[in-house]
Amino acid sequence: MQKLLPAVALFLLTMLNISALEVDIDELKEQAEKKIKFINYSGEYKRIDTADEIKAIGWLLAASREQNGLQGSFLGKYSIIRAVDPEEPDKFDADIISIDEDARVDHIDNVRRVIAGYLEASFDYTAEDARLLALFATIYNAVFRGDLEYLSQKYKEVVTDHLSRDDAGISTKYFEWPGATRMVIPLTEKAADGGLSSLSTSELTEEGVIEELRTAEDMGLEDRKEMVEFKEREVDEGKEAVEKAEESIAAQKEARAEAEKELAAEASRLSEKEIEQRQAEIDKKKVEIEKAEAELAKTDRAVAEKEKEIKKEREQIIEDERSQDIKAQEAASAPEKADYYSDKLYYLWVQSSGKAGEPSRNLTIIDPFSEATLTSSTLADVSGRSFYFFKNMILLLAREKSSREEARLAFLHPTTLETLKWGKEDMYGDSMVFIQGGFIYGMMKNGSDYRLARFDEDLTLTAQSEQRVDKDSFIATFGDKLYVNSEDGNVLVLDKNDLSQKAVITAE
Repeated sequence: MQKLLPAVALFLLTMLNISALEVDIDELKEQAEKKIKFINYSGEYKRIDTADEIKAIGWLLAASREQNGLQGSFLGKYSIIRAVDPEEPDKFDADIISIDEDARVDHIDNVRRVIAGYLEASFDYTAEDARLLALFATIYNAVFRGDLEYLSQKYKEVVTDHLSRDDAGISTKYFEWPGATRMVIPLTEKAADGGLSSLSTSELTEEGVIEELRTAEDMGLEDRKEMVEFKEREVDEGKEAVEKAEESIAAQKEARAEAEKELAAEASRLSEKEIEQRQAEIDKKKVEIEKAEAELAKTDRAVAEKEKEIKKEREQIIEDERSQDIKAQEAASAPEKADYYSDKLYYLWVQSSGKAGEPSRNLTIIDPFSEATLTSSTLADVSGRSFYFFKNMILLLAREKSSREEARLAFLHPTTLETLKWGKEDMYGDSMVFIQGGFIYGMMKNGSDYRLARFDEDLTLTAQSEQRVDKDSFIATFGDKLYVNSEDGNVLVLDKNDLSQKAVITAE
């Protein structure tokens, strides 16, 4: 492969003017998250090619196709067919990438690298976009492996003529790839226009597809976010196209009006034939303007629809992120061994009253069967009325010594109640403690006032709000935002990660 790299550079120079055909991301991702598990070779290798060397196969494959027209090949190991036909406008054209008999590829990541290289070279995709498309192309082709009924519904006859039940798509088993793999890369009818405006993403995000993504352990959040970002880029491009089209149409209308004015002024000096010719040109401009206006209206509607999709999908993503955070919080607070807690009662025991009549509490484990006290913490005082199970420890606010005025965060052992770790920051003893995503939030004392603070699982301070907060505030979250009362009675909207202010909600 190293010897091929200089040739790659030469081939790439020939590809600078390649047409702007684009791959239909929507069709690829419609089936992208089916539960496909690829079986890869796991033994020792006699030779290991680098990722760039493998990716270069795709570049060379693209160069070969470009030089030879509709077909290309690479050393008898991979081949490419561009199957296009102006007929059947409601179906897809396609690039068909074959893994041929002499190929020795045995890991799906390397198949994806070849495809990604081909997409970069053929369509001028960025490396990241090509990587994403290659990922979904392999999943898509595994889902529809040998499914000619489905492929015939989606693809033109010029595509399906090259496919059979034995080779359409890609097997999930690496040893079945050589000589029996023809991966279909769907091309849109707008592909020749290039750019994101040629991509269809609406079908990709139909309810059934999103629901399939949501069945994954991570609910497919990252992939769904990437698709929303694609749509947002699509909207931006669409709006730019609308703006340019409006300017062009306005100029055409102005030119047509000027032509009509000139014809009227010169009609008396022109022959009937000349008048007819000039009028025909004006009428032709009118037809062109009407066509452009129809295309503009279509683009405008598409942008509006896409924005609605984005809004709906963003809202659903936020809801799913919240549910994931709740699951993470529950997992963090769940013990490794259920018998730590299942047959014991953890009780905050009010034992005495301190100065100004404030109660002093201690955390105690009680055997609910014998009603005997098993053990108690050695803390001077537990603040507030709450404690939390966090990563197989107990989290609470407490005072280490009776002489200490302010409480601090502390971790206790779940069975012995031995103090495992103290936080270093003074906290409001009655603060709400909010746990999410492995982080702990609470009201930290800052001089004579309080700030919302975020701590990691080692009780290390990682962020604090610049704004003063009400120490008795409730803490809520939505997506990547936290909500907390400010000292002056408003609601602060803070970034969940760095606690910077994003907005302020005031009472009406």
